[in-house]
Amino acid sequence: MPKVGIYCRLSIEDRDKSGDDSASIQNQKAMLRDYCHERGWEIYDIYTDDGYSGIDRSRPEFNRLLHDCESGQIDIVLCKDQSRFSRDTVVVEQYINDKFLEWGIRFIGVADNADSESESYSTMRLFTSAYNEMYVKDISSKIRRTLAYKREQGQFIGSFAPYGYMIDPNDKHHLIIDEEAAQIVRLIFDMYVSGEGYRGIVLKLNEDGIVSPAEYKRQRGSKYVNVNADTSSSRGLWTQSTVARILANEMYTGTLVQGKSHHISYKNKKRKKVEQADWIRIPDAHEAIIDAETWSRTQERLSSHARVGKRSQELSPLSGKVRCAVCGRPMKRNVYYNKERTKKYYGLQCASYKTGAMNCTNNSSISGLVLEKKILDELNAIVELYCQSDKIGVCDIYAEQLKRLEADRAKLNERHDAAEKRLLNMYKDKLDGVISDKEYSLFRKSLSDEEQEITARMAEMTEQIKECREHIRNSEGRKVIIEKYTHFDKLDRALTEEFIDHIEIGMVGDNGDREIHIYWKL
Repeated sequence: MPKVGIYCRLSIEDRDKSGDDSASIQNQKAMLRDYCHERGWEIYDIYTDDGYSGIDRSRPEFNRLLHDCESGQIDIVLCKDQSRFSRDTVVVEQYINDKFLEWGIRFIGVADNADSESESYSTMRLFTSAYNEMYVKDISSKIRRTLAYKREQGQFIGSFAPYGYMIDPNDKHHLIIDEEAAQIVRLIFDMYVSGEGYRGIVLKLNEDGIVSPAEYKRQRGSKYVNVNADTSSSRGLWTQSTVARILANEMYTGTLVQGKSHHISYKNKKRKKVEQADWIRIPDAHEAIIDAETWSRTQERLSSHARVGKRSQELSPLSGKVRCAVCGRPMKRNVYYNKERTKKYYGLQCASYKTGAMNCTNNSSISGLVLEKKILDELNAIVELYCQSDKIGVCDIYAEQLKRLEADRAKLNERHDAAEKRLLNMYKDKLDGVISDKEYSLFRKSLSDEEQEITARMAEMTEQIKECREHIRNSEGRKVIIEKYTHFDKLDRALTEEFIDHIEIGMVGDNGDREIHIYWKL
């Protein structure tokens, strides 16, 4: 008896269709259960993604289904139709036409007669997936146009109101003042205009027991989730970054500011920032919390403290590795220069003390360059003690990397050739009258997108292969490599990732020395 994995999906767009409940989750489950019972099939599990687009590859239940398929728990994947499984042409081809065949899994879509064991389905699958993807693209385009229109009309379209406001219960596109939170917003602006700094404001708010904006929303039953909560050192308390965002938020003047970012595409849900000049601003869209004079004075002071120049993209060698031995929070980096600005230095200080989020007694900073030298001295001592250079076998990492990259490029090249071959075969079918011009155009568009993606990745890999070969050509020989890896002159990111788990910085001792505990990956 085959084991069946039933997969049901409903997107927000499908749910909003008026008068059409045929695609509801409950109806999908009932239909597919009956289908299995009529054939005497065993239902292994039912996987349900409610509120997810068919183009989304991060659906939790969808990925659990794929995991169970790969582990051999399922013989048949059963859906209402192919679009419930995915509307992404690449995903359909990757799994239904590739991985499922490899894993010995049959795919069935009841409503559209999809069956991977049917010869006719192999031809129609491509047209169906291309049509399904075009449907998502069309829906996405319509939603973008609708949202743009609402922004321009001064309608609030966010899911959550800024701290200090709440969504009008009589009009979900309008903001009204939440007086309890608005008082805190006014206090923050007043303190800053009076000369208080970020840290002083944070200490005042936390000492007075005022909950942070995220915690305030949670206590009032909001579904708002702070995605950075798990990695933050504040753990629900006020921080300097929170205060800075409030002081820079023009919404508090009554101006509705929207359109600061957008999704990269209907397939890629990562957000891309929009230039400030292109933000949509609608003055007097809601009642102001901060008057114009206070806002102007605040922005003047913020501008006077603004840093000049772009932030360095170079990642510190110790980034994420150093903790406070007293409270366990991360140590934050402060960058500074000599008077002539010819030399760059940096210090590390407990984040809890620096931001004022917690009362940590570890208030002294430590020089980053001093700490790096300490680590290098300790590491070289360990290497000298335990390593004998004449017995070390050198592994050419660039040669290994080159081998892996060339193998990956070869696979991509095979996919590219296969796509071209499929396109040629479909063109012959069009000439022979097997398929129409419209069907061929749909298929060609789908393959063209896939081909562009493969070509871009191949170009990227070609550049990486070129760099690897350059490294190999520039190698000075086995002896130089051995000497390089048996004595370290500079601490870099690769070195810390390889050898250091984390570092704890304690208090300054009676003798003036700082407690430094290095936890090695040795």
